[in-house]
Amino acid sequence: MILAGTTPDAATVTPGIGGFLTFFILAVVVVLLVLNMSKHLRRIDARAAQDEAREAAERAARSEGEAESGAGAITGPEAGSASADDPGERDR
Repeated sequence: MILAGTTPDAATVTPGIGGFLTFFILAVVVVLLVLNMSKHLRRIDARAAQDEAREAAERAARSEGEAESGAGAITGPEAGSASADDPGERDR
């Protein structure tokens, strides 16, 4: 059997139904992967926004609490200058 002498005509050789199905299935898989990825990215963005809003609310509550508790108190080096042993030092 000698096959080297016969070459098929380029106009008649086609990928056929197998090539079409392979390409179609590959395209469907790619579309499904893109849809799945975009769903996960939206979920990640929403979760990050929620975390950021929660952290901002916690920071605001913390700074508000510090402002209320520290409004009448002396902080810093002045707070330690009055001695509990010497009542005369507090009156100055």
